[in-house]
Amino acid sequence: MAADPPQSQTIHSRIAALNLGHVGRAPITPAPIETEPLSRPLPLPRSQTTSFPATLNNGYTVGDPIGNEPSAPDHDYILRPATITKIAPKKPPPPALPPRKHSSRTSPALPPRRSSAALQRKDSSESISSTLSTLSAMSVGSGGTARTSCSKTPSTDAGRKLAPVFDQPSLPSLPPERTVRQVEKRYHHLGRSSIGILPTKSTPNVTTTNVTSPPILPSRPPDRALRTPVRTAAVGATGKLPSERPPIVPARSALSFGMNKACGTSVTDGENVCLLPTNTSTGGPPPLPLSSKPDLSKILATKPKVAMSSQLPSQPVPAACLCCRDFSAPDSHAAKFPRESVPSIEWLATQLVAPFASPTDQARVIFAWLHHNIAYDVVALCHNAVQPSTPANTLATGLAVCEGYAGLFTAIASNAGLESLVVGGHGKGAGFSPLQPGQPIPAEYSTHAWNAVKIDNGEWKLVDSCWGAGSVCLREQKYNKRFATRHFTMDNDEFGLRHFPTNRSLFHRVDGRQQISWEEYIVGPSGSAAVMPVKVYEGVAEKEGVAETKVLPSDYQIPLSANSTIRFQFEKVCAHWDPIRNGPGRPYPYIMRIHNADSRGGEDFRVFDTNGSVWWLDVETRLLGVRGQTVGIFTVQELGGEDARGMSVDECRRAMGRKGWSGGALAAWELV
Repeated sequence: MAADPPQSQTIHSRIAALNLGHVGRAPITPAPIETEPLSRPLPLPRSQTTSFPATLNNGYTVGDPIGNEPSAPDHDYILRPATITKIAPKKPPPPALPPRKHSSRTSPALPPRRSSAALQRKDSSESISSTLSTLSAMSVGSGGTARTSCSKTPSTDAGRKLAPVFDQPSLPSLPPERTVRQVEKRYHHLGRSSIGILPTKSTPNVTTTNVTSPPILPSRPPDRALRTPVRTAAVGATGKLPSERPPIVPARSALSFGMNKACGTSVTDGENVCLLPTNTSTGGPPPLPLSSKPDLSKILATKPKVAMSSQLPSQPVPAACLCCRDFSAPDSHAAKFPRESVPSIEWLATQLVAPFASPTDQARVIFAWLHHNIAYDVVALCHNAVQPSTPANTLATGLAVCEGYAGLFTAIASNAGLESLVVGGHGKGAGFSPLQPGQPIPAEYSTHAWNAVKIDNGEWKLVDSCWGAGSVCLREQKYNKRFATRHFTMDNDEFGLRHFPTNRSLFHRVDGRQQISWEEYIVGPSGSAAVMPVKVYEGVAEKEGVAETKVLPSDYQIPLSANSTIRFQFEKVCAHWDPIRNGPGRPYPYIMRIHNADSRGGEDFRVFDTNGSVWWLDVETRLLGVRGQTVGIFTVQELGGEDARGMSVDECRRAMGRKGWSGGALAAWELV
C-alpha cells in the first residue's frame, strides 16, 4: 500500500499546531546573552580557494540551489524568527517631457578649431597636473574587499579664466582700406613730402583707432642739408620703400668727449680746452659753451688712481740706455703703497702701473716696490728651512727667498698686463766661491731664480729683484737692505756673467750669441779657472756710476815678477751717464793705496787722473808692495773735515798726506 502523500499545510495551521504543543509547559527564560567588550572589528573574510566551497550561516553551500525546506530546528525545538525585509514604496515616475517643437532655423556653425601647431607653449622644466587623479584597485576574488586610493595634486590653473567665446558676427566691421593716392593726398594736406605706405598685417578682430599725427619738424639748415641729402625714393607698385638704411655710427665712450686727442681746432680759455670741428662754415652748429664745461682737474682729484697719474706723468722713452734713464718717478711712486695696506695682488698691480704708459717704467715700479716691502728670509736660509712659497704668501708675510721675489714680480707684472717669466738657474750669489787653481769644473746645478720681462720696443729684459732689494751676510746671518738698481739697468750680457738659466733660450743676449756654455760661465771672462776676477765693491760702484766690467786689471792677482808698469783704470757705466742728473752729484776724487816698497816704506796714496768719463793711474810693480799684500782704489769723500765731492785732482794731490781723509773702497787686488 502506497504511502499517502504528505498534505500541504499553510503557515497559519503550522503555527496553531505549534502553540498547542506548548500548552502546559513552564515558560522558558532565555539564557542571558554574554556581551564581549568592544574591540577592533574583525577583518572581512578573505577569498578562499575553489577546492573548498565557502559555507554560509544558514547551512547551505555557495553554489547549491536554495530549497524551500526550512532550516533544521535546534535542540530546544524553537524556530528562529523569520527575517522580514521592508520594501520601500516605489516613487511615481516623473511626468513626460513635452514634445520638442520643430524649428526651421539652423544652429550657427562653430568657429574653425585652431591647429595645435599654431599654439606656442613655453618650455617648462616640470610637469604640473591640474586634475584630480583617482586610482582604484580591486583584487580578483577578494570577496568584495576593495580599496580605493586618491592622490590630489595642487593645480596652478585654479585662478585662471577661460577666454570668452569667439563670436565673429558681433565684431565691428573694419574700415575700408585706403589707397596709396589717398594717403599721399592726406600728407600733402599736412605739408609733408610724399612717402610710401609700409605694408602691415593685422587680424580682422582688432579695432582700429585714429592716431594724431606729430607736429611738423623745423626745416634743416642749408649746410646740413648739403652734407646729408634727403633720401627720396620713388614708391613702386607694391608701396614699399627701398631697404636702404643709414650707416651705423660706432659707439663712442663718454670719457672720450673732451678728453681725447681728436683732430680739430683747439680753443682754450686759459684752463679748459675745447676741440671744435674743422668745418666752421656759416650755418653749422654753434661752439660748445666753455663756461658750463666741468673742470677735469677737480673730477680727477676725486679718483686716487688718476690723481697720481696727473702728478706723476709717464716719462718719455729716451734714446739712451737704462743706466742713464731717470727712474725717479716710478721709484718714488712705489714707496706710496706699503705692503700692510695692500688688499690683493690685482689691486696692487693696478695702482702701481696706472701712472705710467711705458712698459719699462711699469717694470721698474714693480722692481722698486719689492725692495721697499719684501725682506730676505735669512733665518730660513741659514737653518735650511726654506719652503716653497706662493705670491699670495709672500705678499702676506713680507718674507721670501729668491723664488718668492721672482714669483711675486711675475704675478704683479702679469696682472698689470706685462709679459713676464720666472727664470731658474745658477747664480753667483753669497754662497758662491770662485774656482781655485786646479779645481775641476763642477756639474751644472741650480741655486737661484730671477725674471725676464718685456719692456719698451718688445725687448726682453733680465732683472733680479731679489739681489736688487739688498744683500745677505752669511757670516753674521744678517740682511742688509739696499736698493741695488744695477740689477735692473745692466744689459743682458753683463747680467749673464752671474746668472746661468736652466732653459738655454732665456739668455736674451745682446751681442748676437744665442747662449754660452756652463764651462764659460763658471770660469768667468778670463777664460781660465785658475784666474780670479778683480774684486769690485758694488755699493760704491753703483752709487758713483762705475762699470764693474770695465775695472782694469781684470784679474784679481797681480804678479810682481815682471818689472813693468801697470795701468789701473775704470770708467762710467756709459757715456751718457751724468753724475748730477743720474747720480748723487759731482764725482769724488779717486786715489790708489799702495804699500810703497821703496826706501821710504809705509803706505802711499796716488791720485787718479780723469777726463770726466775715464780714470787712470800708472804705477810701477816694484812700488806696489810685497807678495801677500793688497792694493785698492778708494773714493775720497772727506778731506780735512770737508766734503770732497767735486774737488779737483790738483786740490786733492796738494792736500793728500797733510790732511786726514775718509772714503769708500771701489776695487782691490792681491799681490803675488
